Amino acid sequence: MASRQKTITSSTAAAAEPLPADGATTPEPVVTPLTPTITHYQQLAAEFSAELDEISAIIPKLEAQHISTASFVRSHLNVPTEFLATVIAAVEQTEELQGVKKLDVPTARDTLQFIEAFRPVLDKVTAFARNLRYTMNSRKASLVADSLQIYYIAKGVARDPNSAQVESLVGNMKRDLRRRGPGKAVIAARKAAKAAVAAAASAPEEGAAS
Repeated sequence: MASRQKTITSSTAAAAEPLPADGATTPEPVVTPLTPTITHYQQLAAEFSAELDEISAIIPKLEAQHISTASFVRSHLNVPTEFLATVIAAVEQTEELQGVKKLDVPTARDTLQFIEAFRPVLDKVTAFARNLRYTMNSRKASLVADSLQIYYIAKGVARDPNSAQVESLVGNMKRDLRRRGPGKAVIAARKAAKAAVAAAASAPEEGAAS
């Protein structure tokens, strides 16, 4: 009972605590939001992407592939462009063909001019995409080769009873590798790791012999 009265008295005193002299309430502490660190390559990629959007806006009526039209487009691409030019010329020269109103000559010629002008651009963009993909894959492949060699070297070091820390790190690597069977990269890494260990082991002996 006494503790209950003490609690009530404390809460009443807190409620009756006077406000600041100016009548303002105590401001809540300002919480600074966390901002992720942007890497140099992320900044370059963002700048490139923004410029690419500006370049894309130059192309008139740029269409995005859609499932509802993809089949139609794919099934009409095996007709030679020369045939299209011949048909346009025939319609342009014949009133009977113009009368059926199946082909608008100015629109058709505009399409051929668009294709002719942007085909080299497409070739250049395709080559760039291929080179960018290969650059990414090549850099990853080099890192994979080095990382696998480190992994197999670390496995050899971890056999030493005094290398408990390395053994723990090897366990982390094995967990994230998630590889069941040996591939070509793994076999090559094993051979390179054995060669590196052998070279490191023979280096002191060669120095002593000299």
